[in-house]
Amino acid sequence: MSIKTHRSVHASIFHSLVEEVALGIEARRGSSLATATDAATSGRRLTAEHPALAVAHRIVSHQEAGEPIPADPPADLSARHGDAVDTLWTCAKLSAELLFERLAGNTAKASEKEDELKFSTCDPAWAETITKYLDFFGVGGGLQEIPYIVYRDLDDFVLPTLPPNAKIALIGDWGTGTADAEKLLEAVRAHQPDVVIHLGDIYYSGTGTETHQYFLDVLNEVLARNENPIAVYTLTGNHDMYSGGSGYYQLLPELNPAPLFRPEQAQPASYFCLRSQEGAWQFLAMDTGLHDHDPFTVNEDITYLEATEEAWHIDKIAKWSAQGGRTILLSHHQLFSAFEAIGGASAEKPAGQEAANPKLLASFRKFEVAAGRPDAIAGWFWGHEHNLCVYEPYLGLAKGRCLGHGAIPAFAEQDPYAVVPTLPDPPQLVADPRSPGAPLKLGLVDQAYAHGFAILRLSDADRSATVSYYQETDYTTPMFVERL
Repeated sequence: MSIKTHRSVHASIFHSLVEEVALGIEARRGSSLATATDAATSGRRLTAEHPALAVAHRIVSHQEAGEPIPADPPADLSARHGDAVDTLWTCAKLSAELLFERLAGNTAKASEKEDELKFSTCDPAWAETITKYLDFFGVGGGLQEIPYIVYRDLDDFVLPTLPPNAKIALIGDWGTGTADAEKLLEAVRAHQPDVVIHLGDIYYSGTGTETHQYFLDVLNEVLARNENPIAVYTLTGNHDMYSGGSGYYQLLPELNPAPLFRPEQAQPASYFCLRSQEGAWQFLAMDTGLHDHDPFTVNEDITYLEATEEAWHIDKIAKWSAQGGRTILLSHHQLFSAFEAIGGASAEKPAGQEAANPKLLASFRKFEVAAGRPDAIAGWFWGHEHNLCVYEPYLGLAKGRCLGHGAIPAFAEQDPYAVVPTLPDPPQLVADPRSPGAPLKLGLVDQAYAHGFAILRLSDADRSATVSYYQETDYTTPMFVERL
């Protein structure tokens, strides 16, 4: 079963909490929380069918709907998972009520729930984990500072390690650890890429446990990286930063470790530059997660680049372009969208909706000036929306591409291709060569849109690149091919 997600950031926090508690309890006891569901526990992670996550999903659904959490678990969960659900429901219910009251600033009610949990028969791990999560998110103690790395020299974080005519795999919003994620990575492996770049978001909150179990462990196993050392890089998304970035920054030195990889292949920071040795191509990875890290303002945030980082990117673009090289921009957050409004409402903008991120657009305008020639910036790939969007030229960007369809399901009933009706002059999708007159869209698989990825094949000789877009219905025949 696919991972179950919620729009609420508090829900992401709670899912991380429940999973960490469940795995910790199982590790100590050496057994599953419910022996009838052993198949839902892989040893590395829990699937969406595990009783702990099934309980978390139901509890969060009540919370998001503004409904009180029932005292007893739903009958269908009890029928499916047995008596173990009763204890899980009681402990998760108390934990959710405690966490959400603390997040809402209701100190008195939170204290009541804390006492209930403390003197219940629940495992102490519930209370311990809540305390840790509240520390992450600064409730009662100030937001944990993200260990963002600032360059010392403008030549820092430049990695001239791409082989000649490199083949690059791009996947976005993939860090779920689900069977769907594994299947997608197996398809990526079949294309034998030299490098895999993840456009960000390791679910649910980018904790240390999640970054390993849902990302690095799966990569190492499916790609067999001990025998086939494919370099992997990952950007910061908003979910990666919900735990203060601790899991993400601990992950970086473990991505491409020596002696399997050369020291210069290590990812040094949350932003970096991958370059071809022939002077033809560079990939500039931006950190847009740093300023979209607060789980309490995520729906209103308009993320941006740190000023020092913006200057670093400008330097890379200007110098590379002067040598005749071309640049591909990478980020987690979108520059623009037709299907998801950017930013929240304000007195000046009551509708709270924009097609483009004005702060990232301002950075892009500086990038254009630095590039000095129209073809120097070949395209910009991002994730964030769980969708594939291949746009016509818009706001001066020749090729803006959303690749957020790596592992999170987008269901037909959610209609991810519904254009936000109040957006002025929204960007348009390119035409589908398979269906003349129709825009390019993912196909449906069991009422959910297909997952997929992109493969870029670089040509150093003529400084061109071919991009092939694949979806899970056919990982050998691209649904769309273009030349950069």
